[in-house]
Amino acid sequence: MAMCLKGVSADWERSYHIKPALVETFVDKERYLGTCYKAGNWILLGETKGRSRNDRFHENKFSKKYIYVYELEKGWLCPAPKKDEKEVEVKEEDWVTEDWVEEDWVTEELQGTKLSNKAKKKRLITLTRDFFNKPASPLPLVCEGEAKLKGAYRFFADDQVKPEEILNSHLKQTIERAKKEKVVLSVNDTTSFNLSGHKATKEIGYLSSAQNQIGYLLHDTVLFTTNGVPLGVLGGQTWARDIKEYGKKKERKNKPIEEKESYKWLKSLQATARAQETAPDVQFISVGDREADVYELFELAKKQELSFLVRSSQNRRTTEDIKVWDLIGKEGITGVMLVQVQDKNKKPREAELEIRYRKVRLVAPQGKKDKGEIELWAIRAKEINPPKGEAGLDWKLFTNIEIGNFTEACEKVKWYTTRFKIETFHRILKSGRRSEDKRLQTFGRLERCLAIDMITAWRLMYLTMSGRETPDIESNLFFNKHEIEVLKQIKYGKNYNGKQTLSLKEATKTIANLGGYISGKNRVPGVEVMWRGLRRLEDMILGALLMKRCLSDKAWRDNLDYG
Repeated sequence: MAMCLKGVSADWERSYHIKPALVETFVDKERYLGTCYKAGNWILLGETKGRSRNDRFHENKFSKKYIYVYELEKGWLCPAPKKDEKEVEVKEEDWVTEDWVEEDWVTEELQGTKLSNKAKKKRLITLTRDFFNKPASPLPLVCEGEAKLKGAYRFFADDQVKPEEILNSHLKQTIERAKKEKVVLSVNDTTSFNLSGHKATKEIGYLSSAQNQIGYLLHDTVLFTTNGVPLGVLGGQTWARDIKEYGKKKERKNKPIEEKESYKWLKSLQATARAQETAPDVQFISVGDREADVYELFELAKKQELSFLVRSSQNRRTTEDIKVWDLIGKEGITGVMLVQVQDKNKKPREAELEIRYRKVRLVAPQGKKDKGEIELWAIRAKEINPPKGEAGLDWKLFTNIEIGNFTEACEKVKWYTTRFKIETFHRILKSGRRSEDKRLQTFGRLERCLAIDMITAWRLMYLTMSGRETPDIESNLFFNKHEIEVLKQIKYGKNYNGKQTLSLKEATKTIANLGGYISGKNRVPGVEVMWRGLRRLEDMILGALLMKRCLSDKAWRDNLDYG
């Protein structure tokens, strides 16, 4: 061994043009004592923890090993500082590796994921982290490096990985967050992904009456607090319309509900029912738009004793031989309430709504005489003095939750305003996550990619809304210590010191400023400036990581110019 050590420096330099300064070896402590290394003046540094390079989840299944090193150049391991050399303080932190990203919100959110092997779970965690850190970026930029990109394509092409498996752990974490609330709104809606520019993608179908629009649809269910903070994705249904079914609308009317697209609303209600079973102390309320005005939905909610709030799309018949909204129109105004609304491409405004409500008993629709009558509460919220040139709001709502007074009616109207948050969620998917721009070969691959997009879109929206609703809580609940460190450096600049704190409001505002946010009266950071700011923050953290690595390299420090 001594003879080998004498010749290894010259041999290695001749072969690889690099002269080694240190050699290292491992000794299995369960089988050997390392006596020969001790006799040869090797230095015992310590022992391993029983992990392999693939033991990402700290299971420590392998035997522990002693770590021995031998200096080929004396003084290399612990060099004495030169008299005239200025000391550069380098703290032993985990910046010099990528371990600093292991324990973050992604690993916590996906810790319960069950895939066929650990390598796939590791790939999922890496992809989710990269997707969140690089919003609004194409896949090759998200997965920097050829190896990462190929790994991502292999993951999306793996038919053994199901979209519901990707979302499963996040779903459980979502319900855990919901358990902290008294009332949770289970908002569901449909959005389409237009892939007309990616006609090479297989298994997609038509989107509308214009056959030249092709793509696929998503009906997702997202849980919100009554203040509009998203708790997570409860489920997602994706499908592509068969081009052979185009133009057969009349035939579909005679099909049972299970064979219609409108069955998506009942599936979402069933997902809410499962959440209700898991968290019985929470009141879950299924919230839907006009398309959710489905009689079978009312029946299912009654059968399973579930609460719902949907906007009416048709003037249904009542047992009083009068249409429901004609009946409500005869009711007196019980009061007026103010709501904040934001129309598409317009600034937020305050709307004044007059409220009418009463209990009604609906008659089963024609062709469905086998179905019984349904007792509901109907609310009409109509805007007074809408802006000039606009029709104004006129919300007609159905709910099976008893309304005893005006305050309770206003509460239901306020809940309905939260429904528009899911449209923001869809905007994040399409613009912040660029889900329509993914160029993957099959619909199945798109589904797996969309599942990751949904998790990261929720996190971005959760971060933004939490900064508004709970601004004073500590930012370490949302960011790791290195992200907080960089954000404090940006916020405080020359006045920075290590003892300063950073609230969630300050952290989100700093990120928004990186994304181009400009402070102003009644202005709060939105999701768009947040996703731009997060992308810049990721680059800054990478720069800090590289600088730390450079400072840990002696040769690099020797060449520092202190002038």
